Amino acid sequence: MFILFIFFLNMLFSLAFASLFTPLPLYDSGTVRYKSFAWMTLTLIGINTLIFCFWQLPDLFTIVSSQDPDNLTMGEAQAFYGYVGKIWTYGFRPIFLQDGQSIGAFTTFTSMFMHANFTHLIGNMIFLWAFGRRLEDACGPWRFLLFYLLAGMVATMGAAFLVSVNSDVPGIGASGAISGVMGGYLLLFPGARMECLWLIISIPRSIINRFLRLMGGEAKYKSTIKLPAIVVVLLFVASDIIETFTTAQTGELIGGVNYVAHATGFLAAITIFLFVRKDLAVRYFAGRSI
Repeated sequence: MFILFIFFLNMLFSLAFASLFTPLPLYDSGTVRYKSFAWMTLTLIGINTLIFCFWQLPDLFTIVSSQDPDNLTMGEAQAFYGYVGKIWTYGFRPIFLQDGQSIGAFTTFTSMFMHANFTHLIGNMIFLWAFGRRLEDACGPWRFLLFYLLAGMVATMGAAFLVSVNSDVPGIGASGAISGVMGGYLLLFPGARMECLWLIISIPRSIINRFLRLMGGEAKYKSTIKLPAIVVVLLFVASDIIETFTTAQTGELIGGVNYVAHATGFLAAITIFLFVRKDLAVRYFAGRSI
């Protein structure tokens, strides 16, 4: 239980630190046109969470809870090789595209549903919920799913060709697909606003609210801030641009994060027009509100 608490505490600290300087989108503040329930978005969140918690986490938990990392017991060693083996077998390795190792190019699909740790998982799922709900409404659940999978596979394969198809470093995570979702959202709803947690603003607001209550008044500010979606998305993209160019020039990933997959996933968003509902597409290209 203590190790799980440490996992949880580390996740909260990482998310809080990330949202200190850049806004963390929580949900779209607009209304959905077709009044549909975002069950496909929730299903994707559920699948990603279940795969991590029931397939990856047990091995990871055993490794982290080891009393002596330099001298693993047989069970701990099995967990270590099991965890690494899953990543190397089902994570996307660019070399798979040309030599047919493991399950080949199918890893462009399987790698989308694997995550390195709780922080990686929760961070991705927050972004998926924030941008996916309204995009799913615009597409319908099954077309949204197809777009999501296409964006994710384009992201991994595009990154492989831009970095090196001979690379044997595995990549996992839904970031490329979610970048596509963010890009598709921005194309369809450029004027939308997003409710965000931004601690550099939220903390002073909370202090002011506390002071007002102590003085007998009412809270004046919300702890979240509403920002234009284009600002949230462009801040995310801007943080990747320099890293993407550097990675493309050097042919090496920086800090273990595949920024190039983020960029190629975002570019895959242009295909969103193949998946939106027909009447919405007609209104969009006629210059009408969607």
